[in-house]
Amino acid sequence: KMATRASIKFKDSDGNFIANVYHHYDGYPSGLGVKLLELTDGVVVNGLGLGERLGKQVFNGFGCLAAYVIKGLKDGPGNVYLYSESDYGNVGEEYLYEVVDLENGPQVFVKSLHADIGTGDVFVPVKDVVVIENNK
Repeated sequence: KMATRASIKFKDSDGNFIANVYHHYDGYPSGLGVKLLELTDGVVVNGLGLGERLGKQVFNGFGCLAAYVIKGLKDGPGNVYLYSESDYGNVGEEYLYEVVDLENGPQVFVKSLHADIGTGDVFVPVKDVVVIENNK
């Protein structure tokens, strides 16, 4: 397995840091990016029992979403670790992700540090990058 290192920063609707998850393998958008889109596909609510959306994953706050994503990524020892906020972008990652709580729901962004996916120094929506990767 090639190590394609990535880190995922979770930020709530006020921009506050919630978690930094380091992911050692398969960090490219068509791997980890797609997985993040799947795991964050849901509705963030404030309090359970407030009319769960039919057929949608419900997260009781953004901290609940972050915990759910970590659970979904972690399948055994190694690969997925919780790191400090100051480690984000400083542990040899090729990709940086941000999972952000926006008004229209959880959104996943990616920035390439070494590989060329045309993001330059800005975060772009993962779904835009995956389309480009798949059409290469």
